Amino acid sequence: MRRQWIGAFAIAAALAVLGIVPSIAQAAPTSSTINTWSSSQSGTPQNSTYLISYDNQGTTLTVTGDTAGGSGNIDVVCYFGSGPSDAVLAANVPVVGGAFTATGSLRLIAGHACRLRAIPTGGESSDDKSPFLAQQVAVSEAGLPSGEVDNKPYDFYVVAATLTGSAAWDSAGSCGPYAAPYDPSFGQGNFAIDCAGSLLGANLPLDPSRSEVVVDGQNAYDAASAQALLPGSEDLAGFPSLTANVVQNPTDGVVTSQSTESWVVCPSIIYPPISTSCSSFAPAGVQLQRTVTTSDGGLVVTMTDNWSSTNGRAHSLDLLYDDYVGLKSSAAQRGYEFPGQSAFTAYQAGETVPQPSATPGSILVRTNLAAPDGDTSEAAGAITFSNPPTGFTFVSNSEFEEHQVLEVPPRGSVSLSYIYSTAYTVAQVQALALAAQDRLEVPAIAITSPTNGTTVSTSTVNLTGTAGAGSGITSLSVAGQAVPVAPGGAWSAQVPLNPGSNTITALATDAAGATVRAQVTVVYTPPPPPPAPSVVVCRVPRVKGMKLPTAERALRQAHCRVGRIRHEPSKKVRDGRALGTSPSAGRRLAAGSKVELFLSRGA
Repeated sequence: MRRQWIGAFAIAAALAVLGIVPSIAQAAPTSSTINTWSSSQSGTPQNSTYLISYDNQGTTLTVTGDTAGGSGNIDVVCYFGSGPSDAVLAANVPVVGGAFTATGSLRLIAGHACRLRAIPTGGESSDDKSPFLAQQVAVSEAGLPSGEVDNKPYDFYVVAATLTGSAAWDSAGSCGPYAAPYDPSFGQGNFAIDCAGSLLGANLPLDPSRSEVVVDGQNAYDAASAQALLPGSEDLAGFPSLTANVVQNPTDGVVTSQSTESWVVCPSIIYPPISTSCSSFAPAGVQLQRTVTTSDGGLVVTMTDNWSSTNGRAHSLDLLYDDYVGLKSSAAQRGYEFPGQSAFTAYQAGETVPQPSATPGSILVRTNLAAPDGDTSEAAGAITFSNPPTGFTFVSNSEFEEHQVLEVPPRGSVSLSYIYSTAYTVAQVQALALAAQDRLEVPAIAITSPTNGTTVSTSTVNLTGTAGAGSGITSLSVAGQAVPVAPGGAWSAQVPLNPGSNTITALATDAAGATVRAQVTVVYTPPPPPPAPSVVVCRVPRVKGMKLPTAERALRQAHCRVGRIRHEPSKKVRDGRALGTSPSAGRRLAAGSKVELFLSRGA
């Protein structure tokens, strides 16, 4: 052993004399900490949880940190899922003095929520990663455009990632929103919302004679659907235009895109278009401005389509909005619960569902009816609409078309809104769907009668009003009493009042748990009390000098009764005339009291 060591030393010394320094194996770090990370994208704060890669701009991420236990190189890796899977931001980064700085294209880890770690180079698959402390990040992505030929864009894409879910979408004629939830390890469930709200030019096996957008009876195409149906069409005159922009809020990860697409028609009605039947494009006279934004931690995507005229004329739109459910396992049976239904059904190609009566409304979906509710490899979802489609037709168990008919005014626009929600359980999705319906029809209550400040003279008042919400009103109380709400939202209530000013509150609660209130003040002024009834008494009248009948009548009119009649001599009063009464005139007696009457019988 000693000779071997001496020999090795001698060889090393000889190499040194020749100027050749052998590489010395460096021990791998046994722990690491990421201290900072910063994006080259302006407006993104350092160490932001939410990042976005603008792929056409070459967005980069710079990561710094410390290591211990060795000075070997490290890889900066994003881990997601319980497996886990990984994406490498930067590989073989040198560690100098226990510190490192790594820069890589943010696109390499975009589209994921993940745990960012500094791992010894080549150690991505090692079992125990806990010594390499992680930072959680969610990295969104945008390609503007994602399809372009001869400087003519025909598509774009967005992937919006948060710590609880992911959504993605392309242009209208390519694919609408996708949405899937994340589990706590950032493993992704199935896409309950998969390419929804799409206006594809092709893929219409139920009606192969038309496109999904028909303007004034003619098949119409945006840039993506034209390029998909007729490759090379971007070189044709009149190829439709596409513009799009995407922004992310680095505070909460909300991503919003706004795109504007023109629509064109071919000279021939032949569908699908071919080079001999569609050698150029003409404007269809409409354009679509589509706004898509995420919310609720990435579990909800709102899509608003504004259709407007580009030539100052009205246009008729016949639209087939395409919806897919479930990206994984094509063999699994998807389930659907349409408005008015109480259970999930697996529909098949050719089956139809009639127009729903309520608006707004929601279609609940499940990616796999055989999986238990809450299975993190699957998901549930909801498609909430502002305007009820005229009906639904299934292309397959995983795809259906929503038929919408709209009239575009010469000026202004006509709008449709869809809100797509996803979660692992049906209960979570139901709550999100009810909240989505409230976004499309905000809960409201109004007292229509009486007007505020009304004065009444009755001890009760009849209140009338209206109440409504997208999710429906489940309870209404007026002045503390439960009041029913008619299907159209009207209600009325009889409310007791106290003398003076009365503030009456009407409180409505909707199915999503939101409450709204309205108040009115009614003044109750009771009428004055009636005058006290006069007390009837016998007030003895003055009857002296009256004949007997007249005196008797005077007594009765004074509410007295004629008592005994006495005759007495008198030199001053003629015979037969009254001398007076007993009690005397002016006395007040109880009504009906007897009064003696004295008559003269002469001298």
